[in-house]
Amino acid sequence: MHKIKMLGSKYFVKPIVNLLVKMKIHPNLVTLLSLLLGIVAFLFYWQGIFWAGAIFLFLCGIFDTFDGEIARQTNRVTKIGGFLDSTADRINEFLIYLGLFLYYYSHETYALFWIFTAMFGSMMVSYTRARGEGLGISPQVGFFERFTRILLLIIGSFLGKHIMIYVLVLLTLGTIQTMIQRIIYTHIKSAKN
Repeated sequence: MHKIKMLGSKYFVKPIVNLLVKMKIHPNLVTLLSLLLGIVAFLFYWQGIFWAGAIFLFLCGIFDTFDGEIARQTNRVTKIGGFLDSTADRINEFLIYLGLFLYYYSHETYALFWIFTAMFGSMMVSYTRARGEGLGISPQVGFFERFTRILLLIIGSFLGKHIMIYVLVLLTLGTIQTMIQRIIYTHIKSAKN
């Protein structure tokens, strides 16, 4: 996954970020645009148009990458910008799961359990990292970080509504495993201090 992220950054993200920097686009504006794209993705998932939801989820994820890069390149890295970015990430992730919930509620109710548990696991992966960082420990361990979760949701969306349920099962198991890894890592590191 790391190599994919690095290639994407070099050949896709950096050229667009350079253009946005030249256009003097503020990083917080890009964060708000990612939130708007997340809302559009939510609407498509709710209506069962998963392929369109995936496109907007992809754009949402890309814009989320742009804001931090723009902030770094223009020396506009601020605590409130980081807070806004993290908050928008959690809202966007919730919106995707809410869209899936509203769709499957009317079609295949057995999927609701997996939506809730995948959402719980996703939120806990982010929460355990944030709490670890609050203790001065950076528990960036585990495979199911945000990039992986978004990528799996996009792939599942293109593979269809029935396959998406299996993706949700995978997300549940993977995020809970990553959460446990981060708890153990933080516990071990804090015991050394």
